[in-house]
Amino acid sequence: MRNIAVNGSVISLIAAAIIGVAAMVHGAGKFELNWFYPWVLAPYILLLPLFCLPRRQSDARVLAGCIAAVIVLLFTSWFYIGAMWFSAASTSALIFIFAPGCLLAGGLVVWGIAWFALAWMTGAS
Repeated sequence: MRNIAVNGSVISLIAAAIIGVAAMVHGAGKFELNWFYPWVLAPYILLLPLFCLPRRQSDARVLAGCIAAVIVLLFTSWFYIGAMWFSAASTSALIFIFAPGCLLAGGLVVWGIAWFALAWMTGAS
C-alpha cells in the first residue's frame, strides 16, 4: 500500500511538471530558457520530497501525500491546459505568474487536511 501511494505521488507530480513545461513551450511557441521555468517547476520540486522522502511515514501521511499529489495534478491540468490550449485571451499567459503559488499553497493545504482526516479516521477505528 505504501509503495503504491508513494509511486502515485511521484508519477502525479512528474506528470504535473511535464504539463507545466509543455504549456510554457506551447505558449512561447518554442523552448526558450528563462526564469519562469524554475518558478513553474517549484511547486512540484518542493512537494515531491515532502510527500515522498521521509522513510518512516505513517500510512495516513503517505496516503495524504498521494491524494494531494493527484489533486495538484488535476489543478495543474485545469490551469495550464485550459489557459494555453483552450483560451484565446491575450492575458492567458498570466497563469504562469499566479498558478505556481496557488498550486503550492493548495497542495500543502490539501495534504494537511487529508493527513489530519486520515489520521483521525484510522485512530478512531
